[in-house]
Amino acid sequence: MLRMGIAKEQRAEKRLRYRWHARFALNPKQKPISGQMVDISSKGMALLYHADKNCPKPDQFITTNFGVPYFDSEDSFDTVFFNRIGRVCRVDNLTSKVNRIAVKFTEPLFFKPGEQKISDSDVKQRLQAKAQLIVSAKEKAGPKEQTKVKEDNKVKSNTEESTNLYSEALARADERIRSYAEAKAQVEEKLKAEIETRRKSEAKLRAEAEEKIRTYAEAKARAEEKAKAETKARAKAEAKAKTEAKLRIKAEKKAEIEAEKRANIEAELQKKIELYAEQLAKIKAQATQEVLNIKTERKSTSNEKKSLPKKTTLDKAKKPGEGVLMDKVDKFITDRSRIF
Repeated sequence: MLRMGIAKEQRAEKRLRYRWHARFALNPKQKPISGQMVDISSKGMALLYHADKNCPKPDQFITTNFGVPYFDSEDSFDTVFFNRIGRVCRVDNLTSKVNRIAVKFTEPLFFKPGEQKISDSDVKQRLQAKAQLIVSAKEKAGPKEQTKVKEDNKVKSNTEESTNLYSEALARADERIRSYAEAKAQVEEKLKAEIETRRKSEAKLRAEAEEKIRTYAEAKARAEEKAKAETKARAKAEAKAKTEAKLRIKAEKKAEIEAEKRANIEAELQKKIELYAEQLAKIKAQATQEVLNIKTERKSTSNEKKSLPKKTTLDKAKKPGEGVLMDKVDKFITDRSRIF
């Protein structure tokens, strides 16, 4: 009887690991060829086969025939035979002579071979009991059956030899897988450390970038606020300058009008002054002439007085021509409509 056990793997479903023969064909017309099963689950299995031209290729579909132990509540088990079509997911080259073929079934099994609620010790005991029953049956067989047993033993010997070859290859493959798993674990640990270091570095760089962005945003906000204040002040100053310019233009226009009015008034005053000056010159000339006339009259009167007798006091008080001149001067001085 071949070795059997429960595979301890970190998968969604546990696999049953054992060494039984499995037959498969690459197409329906091909004669089935034998391989050795390695492990099985309800969704797929792995088997060993020679590294030759008959070995299936990845993504190729094959038809498999195999038996799976189905443990019940008694001390034995039943072998359930299946015929399944599966797709080759992967082909691993274990040695120069042996390949490991991973197959995924198109239709799953009706139970999970690796999860049958049975301990490894119970599995071992039941398999040993089954093997003893098979040996006892062979020993009690007749001559024909003995011949058949010999032939079966011969086939079994060849099978055991092939099984030993597969077992050795599987042991080497397991060792390679273990080494690969250890190397993978080391690489993953190193990669995890590098990822953590990179994460911290990226977090630090991100924090620095965010700090720079925040500082830039604050400086930008302050600059924009300052620019707004300056723009507002400049607009206010420009509005004030425009208002002052309007007021200045208005004041200048008003000043021009006032200056023009003042110039007109000064021109009119100048004309009046010139007119008054002419009138005053005429008056002065008249006054001068009147004075000359008075003096002439006085001289003639003085001469007459010397030759005539003296008159009354009233006549002395009133001099000839003097009253007319004084009336004109008095009228000129007391005229309020005149401007000097």
